Amino acid sequence: MKKWLFIGIALLLAVLVYFAPFEGLTEPARRTFSILVIAAVLWISEAIPLYVTSFVIAFLEVVLLKNVLDVSYKVYLHPFFDPIIVLFLGGFVLSRALNKYGIDERITRAILSKTGNSPKKILFGMMLVSAFLSMWMSNTATAALMMTVAITIINTLPEKEPFKIGLVLGIPFACNIGGMATPIGTPPNAIAISSLANLGITISFIKWMMLALPIVIVILLITWWLLSSIYKSKIKNIAYSMEKLPPVGIKDKWVVAIFIITVILWLTGQIHGIPTGVVALIPVIAFIGGGFINRDDFRSLGWDILILMGGGLSLGVAMQQSGLASWMVERLNVGGLASPLIVILIFSSVTVAMTTFISNTSTAALVLPIAITMGVAPSAMALVTAFSASIAMILPISTPPNAIAYGSGLVSVKDMAKTGFTVTLVSILIVTGTSVLLMRLFGYM
Repeated sequence: MKKWLFIGIALLLAVLVYFAPFEGLTEPARRTFSILVIAAVLWISEAIPLYVTSFVIAFLEVVLLKNVLDVSYKVYLHPFFDPIIVLFLGGFVLSRALNKYGIDERITRAILSKTGNSPKKILFGMMLVSAFLSMWMSNTATAALMMTVAITIINTLPEKEPFKIGLVLGIPFACNIGGMATPIGTPPNAIAISSLANLGITISFIKWMMLALPIVIVILLITWWLLSSIYKSKIKNIAYSMEKLPPVGIKDKWVVAIFIITVILWLTGQIHGIPTGVVALIPVIAFIGGGFINRDDFRSLGWDILILMGGGLSLGVAMQQSGLASWMVERLNVGGLASPLIVILIFSSVTVAMTTFISNTSTAALVLPIAITMGVAPSAMALVTAFSASIAMILPISTPPNAIAYGSGLVSVKDMAKTGFTVTLVSILIVTGTSVLLMRLFGYM
């Protein structure tokens, strides 16, 4: 019943928007606005699966816009196999192989063995590993792995030890933060790159990392300091042990080799000229063709996420082609504010507020097409919006890693909200200020 109620609301609002007396809104833009409203209601309410909403978007674009815009219907379908979708497919395959052969766990243990046994050092090590793995793997899979390791440590602690809460919160927060660092770290990054590509602006894999890593490092260190201070432990050293891993096999070595080759080629794209999406096919071909991952592994990849991203990209194309994005900019008029910093801060705050309650991919798909046409440097707006979609850490529903941490039963909603609000607020300020500084340094503003 609730599902049909939201579907009815979506259709009613779409009709109202279409017939509303908006000044200067052309027929193509009016129809696209109705599609945007339907997408927004369905994505926010989750009345139907998020990826199905993407199919609804494509269907409505082809049916409603083909006779009012002089473009082929294929324009709205191309985004579903955009190079950025292929890039993420490669990332998913890479993530699955690293997890299947236990490479992620070996990396975790290698780093933890160097951090020492004091609570602050253990927390730093766990957050560092979580952030690093989330750069290359699904942050959901990373959070699940790291929570397993954390529980092993937590089981050695006294019942009311405050450090338990700090450790459990540190993992999802670090996973969210780490995902900002690479184009494949989280879907909003990919949507930002693709949105800029539609404007003729290219940000390479290495350039993204050069812009994102300083922000990630600063936020990660401040978050670690906050958690260490709020949940200070009275224990000087924590003794813990883990089960011995099996010996490294030939396939394990091949997985590591292919991972290293792929990352190196991603980082050196400006030298060899191979697009990042094409490089992403290396792990797809090697791991599937070589039998490293099987048919069931392939079927279990995040296809729903890829389709969701495709729908967001397709909606962005329609908003640009129809003139809706430009019309919105003129009406919002925040682009005319004196300081670009204020505009960026507004969009960062709006993005965080939305991502607190709905999928960060859905938020990016809705906000990015508008953000990049606000009269402020498109690159800065795209990056800040993408980063902001990863820093909502207030509620369990804000991100999948948050939900995993809450599902452990070791933290309450109050614990997460109290600490997450502080981390989120600090992150907004860092993302806004540091992004503007870096974008000016690299000539994007």
